[in-house]
Amino acid sequence: MKTIYQKLIYKLIFLGLFFVISSCETTQLELLDDPDEVSQTQANLDFFLNSNEVALADIFQGRIGRDDRDGVSGAGMETTRMIRMTGPTYQNAYTSDKFNIVWEYTYSRIISNNRTLEPLATEQEAFQHLGIAQLIEAYVVTTLVDYLGDIPYSEAVAGISNPKRDSGAEIYAAMFTLIDTAIENLNKTSAVSYSSDLYYGGDSEKWIKFANTLKLKLYLQSRLVNSAESTAGINAIIASGNYITTADDDFQFNWTTNDNNPDSRHPDFAKNFDSPGIVLDYMSNHFMNELLAGPGSEKTVQDPRLRYYFYRQLDRNAMDTNEQDCFGSLPPTHYGFTIPFCTTDFPGYWGRDHGDDAGIPPDTGSRATWGVYPVGGVFDSDSFEPIVSRSVGTQGAGISPIMLSSFVNFMLAESALTLGTTGDAATYLREGVTQSISKVMTFGSGQAAGSPFEPAQTDIDAYIDEVMAKYTAADADEKLNTIMTEYHIALFGNGVEAYNSYRRTGMPNDLQPIRAGDVDNFLRSFFYPTSSVSNNSNSEQKANVTEQVFWDTNPATGFIN
Repeated sequence: MKTIYQKLIYKLIFLGLFFVISSCETTQLELLDDPDEVSQTQANLDFFLNSNEVALADIFQGRIGRDDRDGVSGAGMETTRMIRMTGPTYQNAYTSDKFNIVWEYTYSRIISNNRTLEPLATEQEAFQHLGIAQLIEAYVVTTLVDYLGDIPYSEAVAGISNPKRDSGAEIYAAMFTLIDTAIENLNKTSAVSYSSDLYYGGDSEKWIKFANTLKLKLYLQSRLVNSAESTAGINAIIASGNYITTADDDFQFNWTTNDNNPDSRHPDFAKNFDSPGIVLDYMSNHFMNELLAGPGSEKTVQDPRLRYYFYRQLDRNAMDTNEQDCFGSLPPTHYGFTIPFCTTDFPGYWGRDHGDDAGIPPDTGSRATWGVYPVGGVFDSDSFEPIVSRSVGTQGAGISPIMLSSFVNFMLAESALTLGTTGDAATYLREGVTQSISKVMTFGSGQAAGSPFEPAQTDIDAYIDEVMAKYTAADADEKLNTIMTEYHIALFGNGVEAYNSYRRTGMPNDLQPIRAGDVDNFLRSFFYPTSSVSNNSNSEQKANVTEQVFWDTNPATGFIN
């Protein structure tokens, strides 16, 4: 029997016959010229929207069959020390072709599809299709603003060649309007329903909750430049109660175990678990140390999510410089001796430092790798078995956690503390940690059930109690740091919100410095994609990656590293 994903791919192949996009004849941003070529049937509306939903997953996570760093989440995880960023400096860590696929999928696929879908959906009274399409557009466009800064929008959607860039603030305003329009459409009675929805199964009420949560996120993201508007907007959303509050409403993309025609496994699983000894990603020494309650973490209780996030292939760390070139070396002066350097103090948690671009020794069967959450890997039960087969764990049936209920609680905690919005920050913090642990353990229950290493309720309570005790005893700044540290841990698998919140708050304030030196030039935005510059005469490349996006009004120096 074909999976939903397989059926979708076949539909997309068929739909592709209607599109001819040639870089020789059109610009990267040029939209479809002849929507009349598409048959005006309900089936084709499904094709358009299926295409957009898969494109959203690809933009967030990366394309299957390509390096996962083509997705926005991976880059955000690297810059915020969730996984190793190669570096060695921020200026050269990522080339300008980094997000070519993200750019292409946003403009030539999602926005292009939506401009064709809109009149067809309106004519057929397919308001649900239209509302969902608009929300996907709002998410990806605001993500481009968050990562790149000013981008073309008003002229791009109008089909103008060589469109000018709009300011990030103008685009945010347009996206708030688009989200409200989407909510209006989702509240209408549709003549046809969207039966092949890959996120919420065609449940308009859940999509409306996501819409309001997206607005909440954007209000919080822009609180430094629009505090009064953000406060009022967030309070209105809280009062409505119509936003993501439980795991049942989580906005995530569900990958499958299918590995051929098409490969619909989580891209990070496919990259690291496909063949004997090819584990490619390095986990972050800093992030693992934080969950381990290691030196400098200010915790004494190990995180209950530790064995779900990471899997150890060996029960030891490197033993010589052939296995790890920094073995036995003193840390850089700017590291000191209170934070991890080269390795962790715990056997098997074999990672790399932030910006470590040293050569690759024969350690692919030694380094720690992804666990069962969120990529569908293996729960760490002290088996210490190198990854030699793709038939391990949940075989890639992972998730892309785009917006979870736990995330919302952390955002509301930050909002309550910094803006004075409705609710108690401590209550939101406790609920965020509780929901995150529950989500992770529930996801990995099939792997961990019966294991002596499955966290007991006493382990969970001890961790939460320590977090709350630290919060209670802290001053205002340290309270926010506690919130953002726990948010950072819960965001594993979502580099978008990690990258955004780090630039917005400067917290967690103890992230491991980049290995190359004591620098003050953190990557505040990414280079524009090569395709956006080379195909548009009104587009110039930025000089460096220290350029700040419109909502980042924090100090240019001395703020984050």
